[in-house]
Amino acid sequence: MALPTYKEIVDLIKKGATIEAQEKIMELREAALGLQEENFTFREKIRALEDELKVKKQLKFERTAYWLHNGHQKDGPFCQRCYDVQNILVRLQNYGSSWFCVACNQSYDK
Repeated sequence: MALPTYKEIVDLIKKGATIEAQEKIMELREAALGLQEENFTFREKIRALEDELKVKKQLKFERTAYWLHNGHQKDGPFCQRCYDVQNILVRLQNYGSSWFCVACNQSYDK
């Protein structure tokens, strides 16, 4: 459905068809609301992708696990399988000589 133009609305008003003009204005308002919602959705997707890119830049694979490097600080380890398969960071638990993932039950030698 094509949106009404400014000229269309003005012509309707000049003809005295104010109800039709109001309907066209309402169509424009509804379209504007739809665009605002779509814009919000796109902004959220962009933010999520930017966050994901930031994590990817900081993430390093070392031996058997992933670690986040932020300057001189190192955070982790995180499960290699969970990140590679589901793109989620799950902190590994320290089990003596190995690391254990509570999400996928995978264990890794240190």
